Amino acid sequence: TTTLFQRLKQPVILGYLIAGLLVGPHLPFPLVADVAIVTTLSELGVILLMFSLGLEFSLAKLAKVGPTSGLNAVIECSLMVWLGFVVGRAFGWTTLESIFAGAIFAISSTTIIAKAFDEQGVKVKLREIVVGVLIVEDLIAILLLAVLTAVATPAGLSGAELVLTISRLAAFLLGVVGIGLMIVPRAVRAINRLNRPETTLVAALGFCFGIALLANQAGYSVAL
Repeated sequence: TTTLFQRLKQPVILGYLIAGLLVGPHLPFPLVADVAIVTTLSELGVILLMFSLGLEFSLAKLAKVGPTSGLNAVIECSLMVWLGFVVGRAFGWTTLESIFAGAIFAISSTTIIAKAFDEQGVKVKLREIVVGVLIVEDLIAILLLAVLTAVATPAGLSGAELVLTISRLAAFLLGVVGIGLMIVPRAVRAINRLNRPETTLVAALGFCFGIALLANQAGYSVAL
């Protein structure tokens, strides 16, 4: 599939998606992948891809494109939630089902877009703005998951719970970034002084998977 899409001058990521569809459990195809193993490998792949994106990004860049990306993300997500809701109601779904449909439509796949950008050689400026939008979208997705999960329960969602959810997310981000800025640069400089490339690589992967585990334990996605 990847060879075919390269010949067609299309993003290889489409080939990956079709290959996954073919070896998945939902098509009568003679090859079936082990879903558990593929799930684990896919999570590792997403973590490493997001890590590589993070290496290109800095807080200065994020601050520079933040207002533009943040506004774009909020407008885009709001519009897509509304369109998804309208489509859901047109299909005769309930209000809650339609809101869930809108939330699904609202969030883009950071992984797929990042891969497509790599293949197409998208210019740095546009890439920075879009990645900024995707970062804000990921944060919006976390809030949507928390809010909609609570709304779907019989007890519903109170204003206090919403404020608590947003506060927890903000505290997590500020804590990880703040402590990280104090510890990680010093640790990496110390490791670099050993002048052993493989040690630097292993330490970088340790930071990568360590923070992914921390995010997972806090109830957020490993991609964050």
